[in-house]
Amino acid sequence: MSNKIDFSKYTIENYLEDIDKYGLEKTWDNILLQALETKPTNAVFSVESFGEIYEIGLEHENKISKKEMGKYYTPKDVAKVMSEWLFDLEGTNVCDIGCGTGNLILTYLATIGKDKARELINEGKIYLYDKDKIALKICKYSIAIIYGKDLLSRINTKCCDFLSKKTKLPKECKIICNPPYHSIKEIDDEWEKTKVINESKELYSSFMEKIIKNSKSSVIITPYSFIGCQKFYSLRKIMNEYNGFIVSFDNVPGNIFSGKKHGIFNSNNSNSVRAAITVVENKQDLKGFRLTPLIRFKTEEREALLKCKVLESLLSPTYQIVDSKNKSYYKCFKELEDVLKKWEKESNIKLENYISDEKNNFPLYIPDTCRYFTVASVKELDRTGKKTIYIKDKEVFDYTYCLMNSTFAYWHWRLYDGGINCPLNIINTIPVFYDKLSKEDRENIHNIAQEMMKEESNYLVYKKNADKLQENIKFPKHYRDEINNIFLNALGVEEKKNLLDKVHSSSIFGKEKE
Repeated sequence: MSNKIDFSKYTIENYLEDIDKYGLEKTWDNILLQALETKPTNAVFSVESFGEIYEIGLEHENKISKKEMGKYYTPKDVAKVMSEWLFDLEGTNVCDIGCGTGNLILTYLATIGKDKARELINEGKIYLYDKDKIALKICKYSIAIIYGKDLLSRINTKCCDFLSKKTKLPKECKIICNPPYHSIKEIDDEWEKTKVINESKELYSSFMEKIIKNSKSSVIITPYSFIGCQKFYSLRKIMNEYNGFIVSFDNVPGNIFSGKKHGIFNSNNSNSVRAAITVVENKQDLKGFRLTPLIRFKTEEREALLKCKVLESLLSPTYQIVDSKNKSYYKCFKELEDVLKKWEKESNIKLENYISDEKNNFPLYIPDTCRYFTVASVKELDRTGKKTIYIKDKEVFDYTYCLMNSTFAYWHWRLYDGGINCPLNIINTIPVFYDKLSKEDRENIHNIAQEMMKEESNYLVYKKNADKLQENIKFPKHYRDEINNIFLNALGVEEKKNLLDKVHSSSIFGKEKE
């Protein structure tokens, strides 16, 4: 194909006509060869828009498999943060794993500046990996178009299955990566059959394992589920031998991926993945990872939040190591870590010890969802998503009721989960310190519980979901504060007023969600 392109006049319609005539691959070969000679400057066919233009072509050719690969586009501001962290890490060769059309590597090269970028490329220290040969070529040519066509042959590319045993990484490499987020339906014979692959059955965690084991350092953005989910425990055990930090983000009210999957595919505006950026530093004489709390932010706060120093300021000083007793990382505000340690130290049992395996006269009804607070009620709520637990006896019934309506139950969920629903295994593992309450404390808990139970119907709230009103209870904040103060006092925590409010906040910068 040698169709001459005048980029100042070349339109999407012309592009789609070329695809119909010559196919997607030949069309892009022509675009890239001509763009290398004359850099496109119009808004439609600029290098910056190549990724989205490519996906328009994919959709036009009905390459639906691309849609199903679980690729999330990394927004520019997130790519910038990742690039700044990568710049400070050790490693002479720079690799972009699953590079696609080049968003991450292009952002990194822009971050280090044109002179350093040209030097790095000319020394043959840029390595690009992807399974999609067209996207890989777009990435390679985009670099050459921006930094000089004389450098094209100096850019290393590998069209491959990254998990294949044949795919090797260069020595002394540092890696930036946004791997595919997709479950593994069948383990390929070419892969090394690791425990992580066998147990997690997820591509992203399998990519993480190979990257962490075979690189000097790395910055990887993935779903946050590997932080606590049981099936990723083998990955966390591997991470014990390395060090760095993990920044995790909630998806409400704002979300990191801006509600958008890769390019034009799978767009949504409300339920984007909860993401985490893992920075593997591999500093000497350290093991484990520091974590932030699960960060909530409002869309208008995004610019203020997405700065390396701001995000690093949220990190706990504790390098966490997992073991058979503590299998998950916790996501704690650094200001509350001492309270968490006291709570877990002073608790000799878990809530599951109070829950009966059989139905009895002490049921509590708990909504599955707990966006900003947890609830337990004696009124059976009119909603589809709920669970019922039966408390073993009256003595601890009021305590359990108050515990579930306190910050402590909600905080435990945020520490070790924080997804859409609050699963029973999270409720079961809430640390219990009933024996630390004085006789007066127990009387006060009983009185608060009895008053709240009587008032439940006065605080009903409704939210429509799947065309059905879902009933819940939103108690006034003063009940939670009273319970929290009794519990904090029993743990010997001073300065208790509003201490736990930030756990319920809709913003890392702001006040509690009302």
